[in-house]
Amino acid sequence: MNTKLVKFIKEVQFNSPFRRYFFPRFIYNFTAPQLCFLCQCIEDTKHLEGAIAEIGCFDGSTTVFLNKYMDAQNIQKNYYALDTFSGFVAEDTEREVIDRGKTAGLFTRDSGFEVNKKKWFDRTMQQNNIARVHSIEADVNKYDLTTLGPLSFVLLDVDLYRPMKKALPELYQVLSPNGIIVVDDCDSEHIRWDGSAQAYKEFMIERDQSPQIIHSKLGILKKDA
Repeated sequence: MNTKLVKFIKEVQFNSPFRRYFFPRFIYNFTAPQLCFLCQCIEDTKHLEGAIAEIGCFDGSTTVFLNKYMDAQNIQKNYYALDTFSGFVAEDTEREVIDRGKTAGLFTRDSGFEVNKKKWFDRTMQQNNIARVHSIEADVNKYDLTTLGPLSFVLLDVDLYRPMKKALPELYQVLSPNGIIVVDDCDSEHIRWDGSAQAYKEFMIERDQSPQIIHSKLGILKKDA
């Protein structure tokens, strides 16, 4: 294409109110060090039996990043990505308000998570030439997560107390020895997502283990051999 024409098109894009979609930007809900740590977890568990699971995957940005790392490292494992693909479940947000004392407005405002579809996620995988990802549209509270096992590494990112409380024991049950679960949003000071932190800490205490939170918000759970 003619260089002058390309520059003209880029200039039009730059002056457009939609320029944020045309120019490079950081699109992840994790910081760069957090993403690097997740890749290291995949590396450290690649020799273990079992698939990888991302519970709460939203639009697939992190899914693509982690799978591109797997491609580069020639890590051949099944990868499960589970989400409602329609935002939070009403029972989960009600639990935050009724039982955990949150204000209703904290969850009624648009989170962005409801602007999503499974077919968009699947298409994102296709566009990035990723074939190993098996997407599952489901409510964590109703889905038997043990059917995904065995698992070697899990990224658990469901934000709220009720789904986190239900997911942790099931995922731990099918986690391979020396496997790792990383629980997102374990920053107790983040009032909107502190249900994740509470559920994670309760689970660790039940197992007589000390909570380990690194990179500001990632809760770590390892299964002994």
